[in-house]
Amino acid sequence: MEKNKRKMVIIVSVVLIIILVSLSLMYFYSSKNNMAIKSTLKTYNAELNENEHMHLEEDLSGDKVPVPNGYVGSKATGENEIDTGYVIYEGTDEVNDSNVEEAQKTRNQYVWIPVPEPSKMYGTDANGKKWGKLYEFTTDTGDGIDAVTGAKPLNWSESNGILKIISKTGYREPDVMPKYGNSIYDMNSKMKELEIEEKTAHGFLIKIEKDFNNMMDSVEKYGGFYIGRYETGNLKKEEVVVRKGNIDTMDGQNLWYTMYLKCKMLNNNNFNIETRMMWGNQWDRILMWLIESGNKSKEEICKDSTNWGNYQNAEFEYIDINDRKSKKNKGDKLKIPTGNSEYTKANNIYDLAGNTNEWTMEGFSSDNRVYRGGDRNNLRLRIVFKSSRHIWA
Repeated sequence: MEKNKRKMVIIVSVVLIIILVSLSLMYFYSSKNNMAIKSTLKTYNAELNENEHMHLEEDLSGDKVPVPNGYVGSKATGENEIDTGYVIYEGTDEVNDSNVEEAQKTRNQYVWIPVPEPSKMYGTDANGKKWGKLYEFTTDTGDGIDAVTGAKPLNWSESNGILKIISKTGYREPDVMPKYGNSIYDMNSKMKELEIEEKTAHGFLIKIEKDFNNMMDSVEKYGGFYIGRYETGNLKKEEVVVRKGNIDTMDGQNLWYTMYLKCKMLNNNNFNIETRMMWGNQWDRILMWLIESGNKSKEEICKDSTNWGNYQNAEFEYIDINDRKSKKNKGDKLKIPTGNSEYTKANNIYDLAGNTNEWTMEGFSSDNRVYRGGDRNNLRLRIVFKSSRHIWA
């Protein structure tokens, strides 16, 4: 009974896990293949029923979208189609063409990511623990490589329904990062000071495993998840936001724990949802969806994302912090306000590629959390780029 009423887990783009990417309407696949993929994405939730936590709305094509109570689906042009990014706004007032520009700057927003095959996002090991399935992306073909997206298993294999993590110190989730030399991280009693509820590595592991399982249960129940439309802003303030035009994002925010907590605060006491920092398997799912929907080619994902990301050698127009039209020239290392350039948009998600690094829950080694996408200091980058940082307790 409880499972049928499960609240939604919304994944936020907070400085760490943040999101956002860009444009380019190149269709890598044939029209026939694209239509088949889109049909699968659209019909996955056809039998979903409303419950106390959410209601159903329809996109422009008449397909059902689960929307948490306390949020509304956009009716503005370009924001109400699953295939190109269905946007929801916090609050209950309608968003349409007449008020969308103001709503983008004043209300938190999220984009629906359809997941037709949750089994591609996680697996269960011989001990019954669920692990995220992480991928690398390639233009190569062959055994173990997804023919459509180019996704190839990273640090895991699966046989007879049993998942095996190849290296317990490689890329993986969910897991704790206990220490680096003499520095203690997830076991640090400072976690209690930060109100992370746990002060031991084992306790924190149990907590994040539960969060991961809840996230995957939500994905399976609703057929997808929501991602913050913009990089999370107002990080130096008590109330963080996911809104257009914010400049207070990742830079200078070194504490992974701080980001972890701020992501949890974005539900604004709406108990129909849970907001969390992004997992690596969700990041990979978003990349797959960008390719499946025809918004990006495999080359734009796994080779060079410069033509839709804010990297050092990219050139594009944007709106600056003073609301003036400006130009970002090649060679500039310029952070732009969240969502202020259509150049950096992909299926209604902004700045996935470049601008600022994006922390995730994904772990590496014994002391690093992974961030994705790179930032404006990179000359050019594959959006699949992942790197790790000590988590600075």
